[in-house]
Amino acid sequence: MFSAEQRAAALANQRAAAFIRFQMLGDHEAMSFILRELEGTEQLSFVTALASLSATIASKHMGEDGAMDYFRMVAETSASLAEPLD
Repeated sequence: MFSAEQRAAALANQRAAAFIRFQMLGDHEAMSFILRELEGTEQLSFVTALASLSATIASKHMGEDGAMDYFRMVAETSASLAEPLD
């Protein structure tokens, strides 16, 4: 028998994997549905699972250093784009 925490983690992984798959398929309606159903701790679990899957995939295909460089570049670029316009 699995604990409540284990079941919650499994559900978060399932949602994160489905979200990534829907993104790859361009199914924005399905992505939106997943996001709308998340509440409270489910949101944090989902984001954690999404980050874990992303890091695993990126590290596998780019190597750990390449993945770290890529995510740093995305964060820096996004930060500059998010700055308010003067």
